Amino acid sequence: MKRVFFLSFAILLLFASSAFAANAPESIAGITIGQNISTIRSFLDDDSMRSPWQEEFIKRIALKELEGYKGGYVVIGDCSRKNIILRMKLKYSDNSLSFFDTLYSKLEKRFGKPNDWRGNPFGTLKVWKWSLKDPSGNISVILQHFSGDDDSITNGNTIRLSRPSWIEEERACWDAANPEPDETPIPAKMKGMSWYLPY
Repeated sequence: MKRVFFLSFAILLLFASSAFAANAPESIAGITIGQNISTIRSFLDDDSMRSPWQEEFIKRIALKELEGYKGGYVVIGDCSRKNIILRMKLKYSDNSLSFFDTLYSKLEKRFGKPNDWRGNPFGTLKVWKWSLKDPSGNISVILQHFSGDDDSITNGNTIRLSRPSWIEEERACWDAANPEPDETPIPAKMKGMSWYLPY
């Protein structure tokens, strides 16, 4: 009897994980993670391509304005997955909180309750994150609304889609191919805490 129970449970888990895997998204607005950037060449502002600070293992390329969106970017690999899309962020043209709530409702219906809340207590930043799995690994979906004064955060509504494990693999590939040189640091010129404080 126990064997039948465990077999039934295993089959149920298999079906659940298969359905869950099929549910993980890879695309937004015609941009698909895992594809070469050549598939979206007309979307890209090629002059903007550069590596973010201290992230030489990837390249970030700005997106031209798409219908319904007001810019964004894609991140591509620059080592083991050279020119392959690993992450994307798109800013919606509609900045309203009501549009954010509509997006959230549809995402929750499609992918279930989010795994993480990253908003602030003031209500100006609302961030929901889904961590999903499919046969190729993990998929992260982050929906964000911001209506504050911080210039470092994109105002309005944005969505991010990425494969975090692929990005970490790019980092490991780059680090292996480009080891840090051994350098002796310049000695401190002041004693104690004085070296660490402004004067």
